[in-house]
Amino acid sequence: MKTTLFATCAALALGLAACGGGEPAKPAEPTAPAAEVAPAPAPEVTPASTAGETPADVPGFMKTRHDNYEALGKNMKVLMDNMKAATPDMAAVTTAAAEVKKTADVMGTWFPAGTGPETGIKTGAKANIWTDRATFDAAVVKLQTEATALAAVTDAAGFKAQFPKTGGACKNCHDTFREEEKDH
Repeated sequence: MKTTLFATCAALALGLAACGGGEPAKPAEPTAPAAEVAPAPAPEVTPASTAGETPADVPGFMKTRHDNYEALGKNMKVLMDNMKAATPDMAAVTTAAAEVKKTADVMGTWFPAGTGPETGIKTGAKANIWTDRATFDAAVVKLQTEATALAAVTDAAGFKAQFPKTGGACKNCHDTFREEEKDH
């Protein structure tokens, strides 16, 4: 699953880099037609009881957070595949975009105190989520704004215009708040 999420993010990053000018990036062929890729179900959210309060079951909370990001990655893959398609499957786009919005709307609750790298439990979250909370919260708000705009899109042209903005908000968090996976 991490490989799929990484591949999706890498493809998004390459696509976003291509927006800088020069030769347009040649879109990769999707592994399945866009219409055949089903969006992931809504993530199961285990919110903290109050903002900043450490959950009773820290390992369980962190696993759920990881699972929620896996579901987000699946929905972003559906969107990326449709972005590459000449004619996006707008039914799949609408469903996946709605799931991305639902995820973004609750993402800020996924990082209460005591659920970071200090636990000793493997996490991709950098400590600066907790030490620079204002910047993290602003990034979450940016994702929420872009995901809301994406979920409101009703046509292919609007989708193709908005998806890079939403993906850019995701990439910003990855670049700033996520540890790079190290292959050993």
